[in-house]
Amino acid sequence: MKPLVEEIDSIFKSCIQILEAKNSDYAGDRSPFFNFEMCEKLGVCKTEQGIIVRMTDKLARVINLLGDDREAAVRNETIEDTLKDLINYAAILLVYLRWMR
Repeated sequence: MKPLVEEIDSIFKSCIQILEAKNSDYAGDRSPFFNFEMCEKLGVCKTEQGIIVRMTDKLARVINLLGDDREAAVRNETIEDTLKDLINYAAILLVYLRWMR
């Protein structure tokens, strides 16, 4: 069990690094949910639904890449990168739900 936990710990640490970098790009000094809140401000959908839409985008990408058993055409977005984004979106949704209660 220990090697599994260590591997997952390594993945989570990598996810946090990605989260910090992307949040800086998308939100800057504003709310960490800024880009998702835009959905609600534009009247498209609720903020949490905007996060879920991004999660479904990532799931569709993974399904597509696994189904075709092929390499990603976009080289900097491998299945691993996409799964890490999915992990981060799930965590973002969890935090958003906690903070908005």
